[in-house]
Amino acid sequence: MSTVILDAEKIPAQKLEIKTLIPADPKVVYQQRAARLAALAEESGLPDYFNLLEKLVSAQARLAFETDSLAIKSCFGLKPTFDLTLSQPMAEGHFEWGTYWQSVLLELVSDLLSSTQPTAENAPELCTVLRALATTESVTLQQFARAMLLGHFTEVPAKYTLFIWAALSVYWSHWATDVAAAIATKGESHKTLCPVCGSHPVASVIKEQPRAGLRYLHCSLCETEWHQIRAECTSCGEDKGVLLWAETDTKAAVRIESCDTCKGYTKMLFTDIDSGLEVVVDDLASLIMDQYVVKQGYQATTVNPLLLAHEQQS
Repeated sequence: MSTVILDAEKIPAQKLEIKTLIPADPKVVYQQRAARLAALAEESGLPDYFNLLEKLVSAQARLAFETDSLAIKSCFGLKPTFDLTLSQPMAEGHFEWGTYWQSVLLELVSDLLSSTQPTAENAPELCTVLRALATTESVTLQQFARAMLLGHFTEVPAKYTLFIWAALSVYWSHWATDVAAAIATKGESHKTLCPVCGSHPVASVIKEQPRAGLRYLHCSLCETEWHQIRAECTSCGEDKGVLLWAETDTKAAVRIESCDTCKGYTKMLFTDIDSGLEVVVDDLASLIMDQYVVKQGYQATTVNPLLLAHEQQS
């Protein structure tokens, strides 16, 4: 059972110069995520769901890899104009993102329909959902997308959210790499939300490179990672009453950081301990830890793109 293992105030502050932002390589991100889903499918206790997720993320990877083909280029359109003087230049409302992402959605749906086995237990229901989504009017899809980008997931039918967010993520991550690189030279203070697109993080990742022990938050939409010093709450910035939790091992590779000021928590994945961890998949695979901390009165301040289980306000 989870127990408090450390008062985060005792973690020394990081003062050396570091990278404030790490732009994502969508090809690598999706490929590693799909591989991790496949590896954990059986032990997850939800093999059918993890297999579905692996197919979805593999489809995302295909689109990221095939950006040189004319068909895939049409999914992204011309590069939008970004105002890099704005905070979060890729946030909803800060640039014209149009309807190109809907072409990404149709590609993902097509991949899933072609890879779904007719004999699978939930195949008929899944195919029905995918076909209905593929025939949804463009204006409705835009309304769904805008609501989700604003964190209002419950305004969108739950059966569609996973697939819509997956398509938005492919589109956003495609353009976010250059934006993140362009603004990475700016000095960044505490950021609760992604400095590139304004979305919530999935979790904290403790890295071995570029220096051991650095913490980065991983964006749930554009896959950018941004630095956040340890010993501070990633939601409210408070450095008092911040605790670390683990199930049994004080050197566990997956832990939870909670804050007694805002009563929020975020998962922490120590890739310097286990390099095989993948932030989205291992956050999902360790939900039993979330259940325990929620019972202690804390609430998640993060979003998992493969779950989208709760509302977030920007």
